[in-house]
Amino acid sequence: MAIKRDSQAGSWLIDVFRDMGVDVNPLLRALPDETNCLLKNPESIATGQLDAILLACAEQTDDRHFGLHLVEAIELSNMGIYGYLLLNASTIGEFLTLAERYYVIFYRGANVKIIRRASSWRLVYRRAEAYTADQRHDDEWTLGTFVHTIRSKIGSSWNPLYTSFQAAAPENPEELERMFGQSLSFNQPLNSFEVDTAVLDLPLNNSDPRLLHIIRDQADELMSSYKETENIEAQLRLLIMKDLELGPPRAENIALQMGMSLSTFKRFLAKHDLGFRALRDAVIRELATQALTETDVQISQVAMQLGYSEVSAFNHAFLRLVGQSPRDYRRWAAST
Repeated sequence: MAIKRDSQAGSWLIDVFRDMGVDVNPLLRALPDETNCLLKNPESIATGQLDAILLACAEQTDDRHFGLHLVEAIELSNMGIYGYLLLNASTIGEFLTLAERYYVIFYRGANVKIIRRASSWRLVYRRAEAYTADQRHDDEWTLGTFVHTIRSKIGSSWNPLYTSFQAAAPENPEELERMFGQSLSFNQPLNSFEVDTAVLDLPLNNSDPRLLHIIRDQADELMSSYKETENIEAQLRLLIMKDLELGPPRAENIALQMGMSLSTFKRFLAKHDLGFRALRDAVIRELATQALTETDVQISQVAMQLGYSEVSAFNHAFLRLVGQSPRDYRRWAAST
């Protein structure tokens, strides 16, 4: 059976494998349980299953650092709500803090912890199961993702103070040195890297930090509701928020992220007495009114952050949702 593109929650990762030269149909035949779990419930796949898939991909492509090379093939935006929260971090320190707090959303088989010292922060990646040599690709992928993101924002010359791996040293560490620098150690108790506290306040995002905090705070509230009750409405609002900067989210895209066809998604919404447009409008209205009330950020910036390339389109949408123009609403809010 062939794997259909864009049909299930984990299909984005299968597509990345394809782009990296993996023939995924033999992968499905050799590891049917593991591959189907990755497709349907990627956040819940067992660590051993993930290791088996990454090892098979590495063998098929003859890439001894397949996991490490995933780092540059995957964008944070691919990582759903987790990636969305990280992308909205305003500083390196906030990025690492969010990574620690929300990693379980992306993958439940492991966790990220930060050991905070006066002169440095150490990010530790721990898996739920005992260490095995087969987990090297996962370790390199995970640590590399955080290091690559930081470097992309503060300059190519930056490296962690040091990086440690539980795995044995490879014959040629050149690829690891390219990603992590030369301060590497192997056969260590923990997979980790350490950063100087001097970099923690460096900006990670060029958007106004006040707008970012409004978006993040609302995402936090929705995430808390979703984790505690598996609230469907909270999950949908989060998915809508995640896609806002790309333009007003479409039902087709949200359906895809939930592993549904558009027709199935519409039936799903009807079953739960929900309307997609009403949810989307509510998210935009809440974020816009809060931004206009709690900040003095220019209306054009608010519009851009909420996915409107033209201020006139934002003004029209806001007038429809609130009954006032953004400018009039801000004046009214300031006077009450």
